[in-house]
Amino acid sequence: MPLLGAMCHVGVTVSDLNDAMEFFKPFLEFLGYEIWDEIRNPNGQRSRVTVNHGNGAVFLLYEAKPEFAKHPFEVYEVGLHHIAFYTDTREQVDRACELAKRLGAKVLDGPGEFQYDPEGWYAVYFLGPDGLKFEVVHQPSAVKRYAEMMRIAEQLMKH
Repeated sequence: MPLLGAMCHVGVTVSDLNDAMEFFKPFLEFLGYEIWDEIRNPNGQRSRVTVNHGNGAVFLLYEAKPEFAKHPFEVYEVGLHHIAFYTDTREQVDRACELAKRLGAKVLDGPGEFQYDPEGWYAVYFLGPDGLKFEVVHQPSAVKRYAEMMRIAEQLMKH
């Protein structure tokens, strides 16, 4: 499978890394991510790297510079709109929704079926720390594609 166009990682900036991790640690662990130790970049800003070893996804969290920490995130401002995470089942979407609510997220829509894919698109949309928008989605066609890729990879490894 070619890497051309594949996402390497996604990074978001939060106003307070410690506060944000109260949400992101349990949420990302539920989604299969390992939370790595806090690091400081050359500018002195704190960050956390999270890695999903099952699918290679990397999600980075950066703490805002103090002069930008009070700037509220707006979904329809120029920049990031939302980040979507896949699940393998509809039940995982429901469980992610319940977890997000317990962690203080504001559910915007769902969980429910949306008309984005004729084979199904069961999702929940919510605002997490700093009003960042997230989606958790079960898309049966993506699950099938992934399973087929894994089947082919296994066959290739046997040869």
